Amino acid sequence: MKVKRPLKYVIGLFIGIMLLGNFATLSQQRDGLRQKGDRYENTGIPNNCDDKIYGVTLNGNVIEIENIEGNSKVMKQLGIVFPFKCNALAKGVNNKIYGVKADEQSKTPIYEYNPKAAQGNVSKWVLPSHNDGGWISGAVDSKGKLYFITTTMENLVRVDIRKGEPDVMWSDNMSVSGWKKDNCSAGCNFFINQKDELVVKENKGNNLWYIPLNERFTVSKSEIINSATEINPSNDILEYYNTNGNLMTLLLRRDGISYYSNKKADTFSLIKIDTLKMGILTDLAGCNNFIKKEEKVVEEDKDELITASTNVNESIRLKNILFQLGESELMPESFSELNRLVKQLKKYPQVEILLEGHTDITGDAVENIKLSLERVNSCKKYLVNKGIESRRIQTKGLGSAKPLKRTGSEKEREINRRVEFKVIKGIG
Repeated sequence: MKVKRPLKYVIGLFIGIMLLGNFATLSQQRDGLRQKGDRYENTGIPNNCDDKIYGVTLNGNVIEIENIEGNSKVMKQLGIVFPFKCNALAKGVNNKIYGVKADEQSKTPIYEYNPKAAQGNVSKWVLPSHNDGGWISGAVDSKGKLYFITTTMENLVRVDIRKGEPDVMWSDNMSVSGWKKDNCSAGCNFFINQKDELVVKENKGNNLWYIPLNERFTVSKSEIINSATEINPSNDILEYYNTNGNLMTLLLRRDGISYYSNKKADTFSLIKIDTLKMGILTDLAGCNNFIKKEEKVVEEDKDELITASTNVNESIRLKNILFQLGESELMPESFSELNRLVKQLKKYPQVEILLEGHTDITGDAVENIKLSLERVNSCKKYLVNKGIESRRIQTKGLGSAKPLKRTGSEKEREINRRVEFKVIKGIG
């Protein structure tokens, strides 16, 4: 026998289901990570990351720091946040911090702490067992994923906090091209820069290595920090945007934090702590080094589009590459700029590039990707017809995923319709 429900009951039930669905969606978005369909998806722009950085001492003490530069720095002692000795610390773009028990080689859980609520708990993520001393350093990438690495860089694990299981990026039996185990015989720390590269520094040395986070782990470049600055040894390294929008390189020492400038080749103390009272500092964590405002693109004004100082994966905008609205055929006004690129590619026959196409933020996203790919393929065809080998040019259509302007007049948003290239194999 069917039971008839009053109309208001049915309507109430429907509204309840809708509210539950919206609550689930909101709960999912609160983690602060990129969501499918998010207008900033596939960009390096965190939703919620604030400017605070955190330092942890070996005994689990955490300090919270704001406005680290100049005389306006604010330091707050949070006390013993982690109920264990800690060497590895990461900050998510959800503004929570994550610590791992030091010197642990068996399976060990990640501890999650919310500074705003002053609450912590053992998380659902468990790092795998290994034979490399312990988890020594943590970091976060531009998409909000966390990374932890062992003492001599033998093991790297990635944690997507929307998933249950960590991903093992590499382990003891996996090699990294251009890497020697001896590089980190005394331990290494790292952070992840704006290009999503691991930037690794020796604890007892001044060497830096850059390892892009892609399928083939290869050291892309190495450099030496000026030893005259006496930053050796250091416990961690981190990039940080200060209140003036300038990128600072922070170096963690046992008793404080210093700022290092390649240009000035000097350091000076920013924060100093009482190691007898708090313990020695072991790791730094932050996430504001990923650009939160307009994405920065190198726009070369000189005749040389490519020089010896051009960085691999540095975006360079091609000027006046024009197409009819909604079309992929090049307009004649584009030829001058493409001829400049032809000249450069002939001058440096070893260089290989990736052409990237972008549309504005109007229209269907899928169609925009298709159109942007067709447009860069038109540019490639032009370059090949001018004598450049096809194998030296890759293409990618990004559609409206990476706008330079999200607001403003139509004239201002025209900058979104552009073609850029990246050098994927450099001069040297």
